[in-house]
Amino acid sequence: LALKTDGTISGWGATGLSNVVAIALGGGHTLALLTNGTVVAWGDDASGQTDVPTGLSNIVAIAAGNVHSLALSSNGMVTAWGWNAFGQTNVPPGLTSVKAIAGGDLFSLALKSDGTIVGWGYNGDGETTIPSNATNVVSIAAGDNHALALKADGTVVAWGYNGTGQASVPSGLSNVVAIA
Repeated sequence: LALKTDGTISGWGATGLSNVVAIALGGGHTLALLTNGTVVAWGDDASGQTDVPTGLSNIVAIAAGNVHSLALSSNGMVTAWGWNAFGQTNVPPGLTSVKAIAGGDLFSLALKSDGTIVGWGYNGDGETTIPSNATNVVSIAAGDNHALALKADGTVVAWGYNGTGQASVPSGLSNVVAIA
C-alpha cells in the first residue's frame, strides 16, 4: 500500500478510500485510519481482525498484528480485536496514557506517555518481557517475535526471538531517528 499526500491509498486490494491519514498491514488484513478518527478494515477476516468494534471513534493511531488489530484513541486508551489465542487482544486493565501502539505476530505493545512500555500476549520468546533498559522510549516497533524501542537519546533496545540476530542491536548504533 501507499498513502498519498492527498489522503488516498494506492495498492493491491485497495478499497478506493480517501481522507486516510494512516495505514497498517497485518498478516492478511489492512487497516486505514481516516481523518474523522474512524477505522476501516479489509482483507482476511477469519479471526475477526477486520471486524472493527461498533462505535470505535476518536482514533489517533492504528496497528496490526498477524491476525489481530489495535487502535489508540485520543484519550490514550487502547482497543484490540481479532484472534486472541495468546491474549494479544486482552488489553491490560488500567492501561492508560498510551501514546503509541504496535502489533507483533501474537503479541501487542503500548508505549505510555512516561516513556515506558507495556506488552501482552504471546511471550514464548520474551516478546512481552520488556527489558529494564527500555526507559525514556519515544517509539516502538513489533516484528514477528521480537520488538524494538527507540530511546530519546537515539539508541535502540531490542528483545524477543533472536534466531537470525534481529534482537541484537549493532554495537555503537546511535543517532537513530526511526525504527521498523
